Amino acid sequence: MRRIPLLVTVLVTTLMHTSCYARCNCDDWMNRGGYCVDYVKTRIPTFPIPKTDIEIAGLKNKETSKVEEGDVAIFDLGDYWHAAYVEKVHLDQHGAATAIDVSEMNFGGQLSFQEYRNKWNQKNEGEWKRALCCGVTKKYDQTSRRKNIAIASIEQIWSPVSAAAQESIPGHNATLLGKAREALNQFIQFTGREL
Repeated sequence: MRRIPLLVTVLVTTLMHTSCYARCNCDDWMNRGGYCVDYVKTRIPTFPIPKTDIEIAGLKNKETSKVEEGDVAIFDLGDYWHAAYVEKVHLDQHGAATAIDVSEMNFGGQLSFQEYRNKWNQKNEGEWKRALCCGVTKKYDQTSRRKNIAIASIEQIWSPVSAAAQESIPGHNATLLGKAREALNQFIQFTGREL
């Protein structure tokens, strides 16, 4: 019986230290803490940082039309997802949400090689390409604000209030066994075979 928790610990540890994208290793960029989720975590410490598309989709716990200040807006940018903290919600005359203002980090254009060299004092073009592969933008590790973002451009909403309410429902709590099962299932999906 003691081997199962050890196996689960090894699998969870292995999953946590894999590359953030299949085609490049982003561990050093993740450790620097300049991504959008790093900023959201400073505003909402309970925000669960997703590592897969399945986990990102699982964050949706509120309809986009019900967005409130203090929620997290999640955007699908094609190759990447982006999370931003909702600072303000704009309502129409009927009280329906039409747009939001957000604060965020790492939302910006693609870094040119010259910008990369100047910012990080690096001359290696391969490292610049890896930074691009890892989703590092001109605004990496920089907080910025955007205003009047149309509700229709938001992919989904994560609400800390809804998450707390779900955790208080009996049977909704994720137990250690449930988390271990989830990690094993993700590992099986990742390797494409059964144990």
